[in-house]
Amino acid sequence: MNKEYNIALIGEIDGCIETTLEVLLKRDFAINNIFPISSSECDTTSVMYSGKPVDVVELETFDWQQADIALFLSDREVAQAWIPIAKEHCVVIDISGYYLESPEVPLVQVGVNDEDIARYSDANIIAIPSPETAQLTLAIKQIHQEVGIKRVTVAGYQSASTIGKKGVSALAGETARLLNAKSVEQHKFKQQIAFNVVPQIDEFNEDGIDFSELRLAAETRRLLNDPEMVVSTTQVVVPMFYGCSQAVHIVTHYPVELEEVANALNHSDNIVLAGSVTEYANMIDDVVGNVEVHVGRLRKDTCDAAGINMWVSADNVHYGIATNAVLVMEKLAYTYL
Repeated sequence: MNKEYNIALIGEIDGCIETTLEVLLKRDFAINNIFPISSSECDTTSVMYSGKPVDVVELETFDWQQADIALFLSDREVAQAWIPIAKEHCVVIDISGYYLESPEVPLVQVGVNDEDIARYSDANIIAIPSPETAQLTLAIKQIHQEVGIKRVTVAGYQSASTIGKKGVSALAGETARLLNAKSVEQHKFKQQIAFNVVPQIDEFNEDGIDFSELRLAAETRRLLNDPEMVVSTTQVVVPMFYGCSQAVHIVTHYPVELEEVANALNHSDNIVLAGSVTEYANMIDDVVGNVEVHVGRLRKDTCDAAGINMWVSADNVHYGIATNAVLVMEKLAYTYL
């Protein structure tokens, strides 16, 4: 295949866009022109790609006809404002969750439901799941396929980068101030994040559930094509810069041996399974900066014969955003465009 593509990337220049450019270069994606587009105020005027500086483009003045594919690595507000315009000229891949309730927009996780990419032309948009959903569904997909899952309960421990570079800066700044005996007066999260845990990411609805929790439940059922599966979750921000870990409890349709579950995980692409029930990945050494989803502390539940517990970890930016977006783009470009 000799075709090269013009790619627009919309998001934080010094955050997810730089990481996505690294992934594109590493995977040797066929690029003709690349257009980094800042979705917020940014002093950066260029980024490096393949050893050369590439000018940052203004979102308000970008000509979407220049792009074959646009990666929206931004929030729902940016997606709502600009995707309706962009999709008239190029195929859009969106990670914001804005199209969560739009059945005409396929939701795709490579390694889970790749075949749904074929539906991209229905709206000229492909949605990809949140990083938390991506690592969860990859970890449980094979178990669901071979045994069936009735219920999933997830406690998610998300790093400050769940809200982007501003979250990373907030954690660093608050930590520095507190260590120097200074107070923290303004918060990027609902509460101080340094030396704290905050069980809220987005605004709560009237039932006390935030969007990230609604999104994980809806995306998990949709990706696994199981509308009857019960999914319950609480999402918590912890004082860590990058990465996401999840305490996952699943209930299968019938009791299964732990060896059967381990065998299913060992046959899952991009999963690294710890060697015993007492082992788990080191977030700093094994997870952050890598593209694998790690599963550890895999064990039977002591209260339910059909219950399985596991600890699932991945880099939310490097894997959950950048790599997932590029993998979907590769499947789209090399198979359908």
